[in-house]
Amino acid sequence: MSIFAFIPPLASLGLAAFGSFLMLLGSGFFPSPTAQEIALLTLVWLLLNSSKKAFYALLLPIVSLYALYTPIGLTFGAPSYQYVASVFATDLQESREFFRQIPPLHYLAMVGIFACLLLFRYLTERFRVRFHHNRTFLVAAILLVFISTPPFKFLYESYSASRQVSQELSRLNGLTIDSAWGQARLIGDQYDDYVLVIGESARKDYHHAYGYPSPNTPFMSSANGTLIDGLTAGGTNTIASLKVMLTLPDTLNWEGDYTHSLIDLVKSAGIKTVWLSNQGYLGTFDTPVSALANKSDETIFLKSGDSFSQNISDFALLPIFRQIITQPSKQKRFIVVHLYGSHPISCDRLTDYPKLYDDATLPKKYHNLNCYVSSIKKTDELLATLHQYLTKNYQQNQRRFSMVYFADHGLAHSISEDNIVIHNSSGKSPRHFDVPLFKIASDDHERKVYQAVKSGLNFTNGIANWLGIEHPKLDKSLDLFSPQSHPDDYGLKGIIGNFNTLPDPAIPIPTP
Repeated sequence: MSIFAFIPPLASLGLAAFGSFLMLLGSGFFPSPTAQEIALLTLVWLLLNSSKKAFYALLLPIVSLYALYTPIGLTFGAPSYQYVASVFATDLQESREFFRQIPPLHYLAMVGIFACLLLFRYLTERFRVRFHHNRTFLVAAILLVFISTPPFKFLYESYSASRQVSQELSRLNGLTIDSAWGQARLIGDQYDDYVLVIGESARKDYHHAYGYPSPNTPFMSSANGTLIDGLTAGGTNTIASLKVMLTLPDTLNWEGDYTHSLIDLVKSAGIKTVWLSNQGYLGTFDTPVSALANKSDETIFLKSGDSFSQNISDFALLPIFRQIITQPSKQKRFIVVHLYGSHPISCDRLTDYPKLYDDATLPKKYHNLNCYVSSIKKTDELLATLHQYLTKNYQQNQRRFSMVYFADHGLAHSISEDNIVIHNSSGKSPRHFDVPLFKIASDDHERKVYQAVKSGLNFTNGIANWLGIEHPKLDKSLDLFSPQSHPDDYGLKGIIGNFNTLPDPAIPIPTP
């Protein structure tokens, strides 16, 4: 037999092995695939290629699913509930921003998987390469064995996450979720307007108020009020975090309880609720956050969340907010202002706002970081303007006020020699959980800074105490703005420990 006769089988085997390697790497579950894992998945290629039906019905769809996820997996990691939820909860504008974060080389890996499969199929058919004998038996036996092995964890986790999100969205959209709070009691009469500002993707250590060297928080760094150094978010993206921070959650499993939402609690105490948002709404496919917002007496979304959603500046919220607070009212009001803040890609947040530094004076690798730091300064300026409006309304209409600002989650870094990208990558940075918390009121005459650990899973309880709401299910001792730490982190240290990543500290921008 000629030596050339061995070339097609060896080439086919090599293509199957390399394609399997890329699949495992791109799934996010196998950052360093072992020889055993590659061999197991390669065997699946060989067996499912044994017949035309098995190839088109099984191998092609499986490989395609891995390949299509590979650019995301190489950039952000394995699929999870949070990522699938983000897909359901994103609009076209955010989708563009999401995919623009993926390096071109990661798309090349996707193309490589498809190229390996097609060339593998061509060689085995053209030269009649057969790696099997009793095809039906081997295919059935190997598939039964492999269903419970590591290479198929990607399929199982993807299905499980999709099913969980689908069930949650069906419940939120198809059912009326009644409040289980009952009647709460308002025991405080300190303020007339309470404003809760929700920031987006704002890491605490990138704020000058928390020690970052760039002067991007002149308001938070100097205003009289209470700055808390130690609030931990409820998750690593908007949905995962806010669904537990804005409800009285299951602290064991870190799951939100929509029957005990913050808005329902506030309404039960006789306070009018208003939700003003620059986040997407998504129409009939309400995200968990918009479902919580819809419980408010009045909801205003600047973006509908459909394919024509635009990159709307947070400054567009200001005239609407001013109109809301100047409306005559004898009732206490709780107003939520949900920002788009520093959502990646942060440079797109600055279409109407100058960067903190001139890019021409910085090394190119710091340009994205300059945008992120500047987007935080834009949020700080918005907070100052909100405070200005509230102060003026207090002077003219005697509406006492208190305003709280926090962010839903932080971000992580991707660092190369020529670029620093800060993005949302679940499970890749312990700094995802470190977020700012600042309170200011019409009667604040001094500045307080407390270093105290405050759990985001106690957030609804803490906000209720801030509002002066009393309820049997609430703990009066869980104060968000005291110098005392909360007694329990509900397993956060363990969650961060499982990240198995470097500390990922903030990166200073070298100034000229």
